[in-house]
Amino acid sequence: MTHAIIDDDRPFVVLDSPYELSRWRPVVNWVLFIPHSIILSALQALSQVVFFIYWLMLIFTGKLNPGLYGVMAMYQRYSVRANGFLLGYTESYAPFDFDAAPCDNGAYPPIRLDLPEVATNARRSDAVNVFLAIPHYFVMVFYGIGAVAVALAGWFVVLFTGAWPPGMRQFLIRVTNYHYRIWTYVAMVQQDYPKFGLPDR
Repeated sequence: MTHAIIDDDRPFVVLDSPYELSRWRPVVNWVLFIPHSIILSALQALSQVVFFIYWLMLIFTGKLNPGLYGVMAMYQRYSVRANGFLLGYTESYAPFDFDAAPCDNGAYPPIRLDLPEVATNARRSDAVNVFLAIPHYFVMVFYGIGAVAVALAGWFVVLFTGAWPPGMRQFLIRVTNYHYRIWTYVAMVQQDYPKFGLPDR
């Protein structure tokens, strides 16, 4: 059996929504996002605790726990959907969906997140991935700062024009996919060390 290998060019997050949306959306979406923000805060805290247990279980048992991984996948997908709605990637309201499967269940067609399955032959040594990824954390900080600036600029563009500039939205998605390139490595479902820099999609 081989370890799960993820193509670096494979997009984890895929958008299927028009660039155009109502001009008032940037203002109203912030209010509509409030229920999701409360749930996200709780799921984030849960996911952090679960990751620590998941990480310890690999060290002590040599195996990754699919159930715990599913909880983390649920948080990641909920976050992508809710924040995508907040940013105005779509006018469709994000669902209160808590499916824990790594593969997207199609409950929110405009925004999909597909994550790899748990590797059945993980190694205890994969536990060091969280430390080996440290250089990527620093790179991600700079991309994150750029993403915040682009998101704010896009907010005003949509407010006045009613449409996302394609290049700006694509940049945000590429940053998001870079994040998941790192996250899947840290979550030890991807053993190949991730490439530096933004993916093409």
